[in-house]
Amino acid sequence: MSGDSYRMLLQARSWSKRLREKGFTWDQIAEVLALTHEVSPLRLYRLAHGRTATDVIAMVSDADPAGTATLRESRLYEHEAWPQAGRRPPARLIATLAEIYQTASRSLLSAEVMASYDATDRALIGDTDFRHLDANQLTRPDRDNRVTPQTDAGPTSSGKTAWDASACVQLLRAIDVEETDVKRRELLFELALVFGGSQALGLLRILTPDEEERLTGVLRNTWRMDEATVQTFEKLSLHAREADNLAGSATLLPAANGQRAAIARLLARESMPPNLRDRLLDTYAQMSELTGVLTYDLLDYAAAEQPLREALHAALDLGDPKLVAYVHYWLGRLAAEQNRTAAVLDHAFALQSWASRSPSKLLTSLYEMLFARAYALQGDVAASARAYDNALASAGASKVNEPAFLSWISPLVVESILLASQNRPGPVIAAAERFLAEVDPKYKRRHGLVLARYSSALALAKEIPEAATKLTEAANIARRHSSARLSNEISQARTRLQPWADTTYVRQLDETLRSCGLN
Repeated sequence: MSGDSYRMLLQARSWSKRLREKGFTWDQIAEVLALTHEVSPLRLYRLAHGRTATDVIAMVSDADPAGTATLRESRLYEHEAWPQAGRRPPARLIATLAEIYQTASRSLLSAEVMASYDATDRALIGDTDFRHLDANQLTRPDRDNRVTPQTDAGPTSSGKTAWDASACVQLLRAIDVEETDVKRRELLFELALVFGGSQALGLLRILTPDEEERLTGVLRNTWRMDEATVQTFEKLSLHAREADNLAGSATLLPAANGQRAAIARLLARESMPPNLRDRLLDTYAQMSELTGVLTYDLLDYAAAEQPLREALHAALDLGDPKLVAYVHYWLGRLAAEQNRTAAVLDHAFALQSWASRSPSKLLTSLYEMLFARAYALQGDVAASARAYDNALASAGASKVNEPAFLSWISPLVVESILLASQNRPGPVIAAAERFLAEVDPKYKRRHGLVLARYSSALALAKEIPEAATKLTEAANIARRHSSARLSNEISQARTRLQPWADTTYVRQLDETLRSCGLN
């Protein structure tokens, strides 16, 4: 086997492993490989299974109970090259290979080659179908007229969520558009399969070719985990937080979840020095926290709790008080959205305890925000106001030596979060104006949420033209940012404008909402 052929086999084997994990059948994998490999169907299925010609020869011999198989490696290559070269494979061999490749015999031949057989051979090929042996086959093909082994297969559903081949086509086309180097295209495709598909390309673009190759090698288990690879995961993690400001939760979630799943597999599989393991575990905890927050932003509170709990367990294993405290904050936010006051208080007290073990003053703002929400849910206005003031006072603490996940905390952002519990329009309008004047508009979701709450306050103050204008600005942000929480805030703000639905301002607003898919 030539060097290029062996490289092609290794690449196909790696892609196939990833696609099988995602629930792809052998037929679907062959279809994906056909997009980048101009070879016969017979060879595509061998590549899909990651088999060398020697492997297949041995399996053909094992499948011949009479011991009469005479297939040689060179002859298999000739069959795979037909009809451009070589010779046509016998129908009986096609039936044997179909069993080995767990597919239908007709899938191993092009229409042109199929037509070249006589009626008897075409009947044998047409009736031979072993797709039921494929564990990822979700539906069982009709087997009434099929040559089958004596023992039947077990349940065929793998219980996995499968991509369809069109998703891989879309991914390959997206890579082809932006990358001309063939080797780098292959690496990007393999990494994107692991990191969540087309949505992961935005993250992977920040990697250098060396980083892509090293990361792919580690994920294939052909390279050992080293400091450079851990740095690459840390780089991706940091960029994922920044990307949330640009694209939104629905766009980023598959990539974030894919990255944390890949790290989890490496932590379970790899043996590495304790310092590298701790850094990788820290990245896993942060990506789990981010996955939970993104899911929370999509209003799927039940699904958000699991990655947040996994983040908490990892942070506790590390013994990092800042990270443990931060995850408690988001678990408390999650409980507050579900009106579980006792759980909010539990997480607030836990956060306060871990904050006391850290020099960070910013953590004070987080637990005071949770106390403010909990007391508001209990109806204790005075206690909530005190906690609100404490949260604002501590939010301006220095960010020197603070981790990136705490960088968003500031008095203006904290004030904007606490706007949700304010029912008086005056304070909300004043706070919104301060926020919009001073906070960088690159934080799109936060700006959209503030604009929606600003609009609600203006509606309460019966300033309808301005309320419609601000909600139009929020809708235009939502057009480009996939936040379900923002869409929900916009819907609530529009409800407040319903008494003025027949005015020109609100009618124009409704046209914008429809164009954004928000009506």
